[in-house]
Amino acid sequence: MQDYIEGDLMEVYHSRVQRLGKRKADFKFMIDVLLLFRPGIIRSKSKPVYANSNYNDMFKSYLKIGFRNLAKSKLFSSINISGMAVSITSVIVISLFIYDELQFDKHVKDYQFKYRLYTEVIADNGSLRNRSMIAPAIAPAAASEFPEVEAYARFLNFNYPILFKAGNKNLTERGGGYADASFLDMFSLTLAEGNPTTALQEPRTIAISQTLKEKYFGNKPALGEIINVDNDDYKVTAVFEDFNSHSHLRLNFFLPMAEFARDQPKRMQRWTWNQFHTYVKLKDGTNIPALESKLKAMVARNTEREQNNATPRLMRMQDVHLYAYDHLWDIAVKGNVQTVYILSGTAIFILIIAILNFVNLSTARAVNRVKEVGVRKVIGAFRSHLVNQFIMESVVIALIAMFIGLTLVSLVLPYLNAFTEKSIPMSWFTSPIILLALVGAALLIGIAAGAYPAFYISGHKPAEVLAGKGSTHSGKTLLRKGLVVFQFMLSFFLIIAAYVISGQHTYMRNAKMGFDKDNLLVIQLRGKMSSNLESTKQQFLNHPNIISGSMGYGLPGEAFAGDGIIDKITNKELGISMLTVDHDYVKTLGLEILEGRDFSKEFPSDEKHSFIVSEQAAKLLGHTNSKDALEHELAWNRWDAPDSLKTGKVIGVVKDIQLNSMRETINPVVLHVYPYAYNTLTMKVKPADVPSTIAHLEKTWKSFNTDWPFEYRFLDENFDRMYKSEEKLATLFAWFTSFTIFVACLGLFGLVVYSTSQKYREISIRKVLGAGEGGLVLQLSKSYLVLIAIAFTIAVPLSYFAANEWLQKFAFRIPVSAMLFIKAALLIAGIALITVMLQAFKAARTNPVNALKEQ
Repeated sequence: MQDYIEGDLMEVYHSRVQRLGKRKADFKFMIDVLLLFRPGIIRSKSKPVYANSNYNDMFKSYLKIGFRNLAKSKLFSSINISGMAVSITSVIVISLFIYDELQFDKHVKDYQFKYRLYTEVIADNGSLRNRSMIAPAIAPAAASEFPEVEAYARFLNFNYPILFKAGNKNLTERGGGYADASFLDMFSLTLAEGNPTTALQEPRTIAISQTLKEKYFGNKPALGEIINVDNDDYKVTAVFEDFNSHSHLRLNFFLPMAEFARDQPKRMQRWTWNQFHTYVKLKDGTNIPALESKLKAMVARNTEREQNNATPRLMRMQDVHLYAYDHLWDIAVKGNVQTVYILSGTAIFILIIAILNFVNLSTARAVNRVKEVGVRKVIGAFRSHLVNQFIMESVVIALIAMFIGLTLVSLVLPYLNAFTEKSIPMSWFTSPIILLALVGAALLIGIAAGAYPAFYISGHKPAEVLAGKGSTHSGKTLLRKGLVVFQFMLSFFLIIAAYVISGQHTYMRNAKMGFDKDNLLVIQLRGKMSSNLESTKQQFLNHPNIISGSMGYGLPGEAFAGDGIIDKITNKELGISMLTVDHDYVKTLGLEILEGRDFSKEFPSDEKHSFIVSEQAAKLLGHTNSKDALEHELAWNRWDAPDSLKTGKVIGVVKDIQLNSMRETINPVVLHVYPYAYNTLTMKVKPADVPSTIAHLEKTWKSFNTDWPFEYRFLDENFDRMYKSEEKLATLFAWFTSFTIFVACLGLFGLVVYSTSQKYREISIRKVLGAGEGGLVLQLSKSYLVLIAIAFTIAVPLSYFAANEWLQKFAFRIPVSAMLFIKAALLIAGIALITVMLQAFKAARTNPVNALKEQ
């Protein structure tokens, strides 16, 4: 347009010069130029000549061309869409899991000001342990002494099933205990029946969950009804809605703490009886480290013995689910922040690999599209239009992959919920905000994946392209190789991590724990069973499938006592785990005696004056040689009456027993005989015909005419629960690692297809000159094997460091051995070889005549 206007002005100007003279022609020329300064003619430098063209038509054109190109290159389109779809599915599933994990306790009113008190203990052997509970006197004193503490709530959990009787139903219930009246408000529990100001105020009253209410009373109101709890009648004064699925506590009933305080006033004043799950609400702006220091000083002032090894700590309520995974004796629904970090990294890796696949394949195919670019530029296309077109193609791929991904998520989500015991709803995807975010994510992925190929392809000069020089891109080939190395480095990293996680989980489940946990069946002793313990035991053991049995209090993986053992030589109370057992405990659980002897009825003094200790306990007593611990004098005291229960000597030393998860260091343990505390019978049973054994136990149980329903459990179930989080992580990580390898190999397959198609002429000439198929396959494959070897070399030190860092969280862990890396290398190399060689064999067997004729 500029040329046309300038030409017209000059033509008119020359005519005026001839007719009017130069001076008047110059003046009129100036006026004409000034009159042309109007919006319809003037345009911005940043806009093309046809800036006012119909952008809607242009958008439709890009979209149409994009779909045509996808249809034209079916193989590459399917590879890109499949890789993207699998990656997006994985990322969405992982994001849903992580989002759900991060929502715990955020439904609680003022959750950001609420904290759990727990105890940090430095054991005598120097190890650090966190206990989920504190002593009952701490919270009331803190609320009275420190203005930062606005409210507190305590809960004393029943570690055993409780018998409920209402109407004609006799059932055992778990998930309950004594609670302060403020506990309902601390967790924002809504009352379906009752008054929150009067609930849990009076003794012999009970608050039950909606689930328990429906179980015992159906649709009738429960308020004022009577429930018999362990042979005492309690009046229902409140029915609360079930705990939110994102609460770290899932409890079913509460008895008033005032009742326990009435019955045990001295215990409620203790500063070292760490049995209470305690929560506090703090004022906004509270300095947490400063308050922790004041709490520690307060406990020290009120403790007779030196308690520098036990420190009260505060943890935000919203952090308990993810960060309290190492807290002992916890009743919380546990997650693990490490799982969140690991799965987050996995999602990022999968998405990066899918994007790199697209970039790699797009730049590899650029040689087939540079002529198209050259022709478009010759006929007037601007580079910005070409960039927009190529980005539109990648956005189309991302949107199709997002649609497929959402479809796959809807199919996978029910299985994920079942496996992780969650209830993530599909209704999230019906939210306009979520849908808009997903579309936005697809656009971002498409732009990120398509930007570099778009600028690269559109950057070729038309003259070079049409002269046949546009396809030389050795630098870009080097870039593609670098991207392949990076992809497989990430794949190696993930597969090694998967081996480490799976190996650690398997090790913990199968590790020797100092006792034989297999085929140990446990029942609780109820009612009349405790009146004649020896007779009860013999009645239950009277079956050919039962090898032996032991009564006691405290089993591996369950609650046991941990205070009151005194070293009589130093007069120091020991931080030690205590198991109350009978004479057959060592035999039944398969403990190994290293020094001394077992408890025996042939020695009457064993019941009142003998102890057996573990190796760690012997060291705690100051004996590096276990034999030297024999005859060491100990005492077991009641907390309120020194020397009131038992004094005696060590008669035996057993191999260390792991009472908790293999994440933890081994505690020192002491065993002693004390029949008054027995509440379980543990039996070693033959694995054959277990139903017959259980039938005998049930029949014997019913012969005692107890109201309690017959229940049993196997001891190894305790450890299955302990390792559930590791099991879930290992399984999820293995699946997502498999998806990562699948996506990476899809990209590798696409590159091999492309490179062999570009080398058909070379392959044909080599075949004509006598090259064999094996040599051609090796020629085509070796460059990729070199890239995989480079990726492995880079991944080894990174994965070694990361694996060792993660394993530091476990007291007992597998070594990061060379075999892990060899297995990973063989797996990746095997899959890659199959991927490459299948296509290489196909190319090598191509008829050279056809290839030469076509080219």
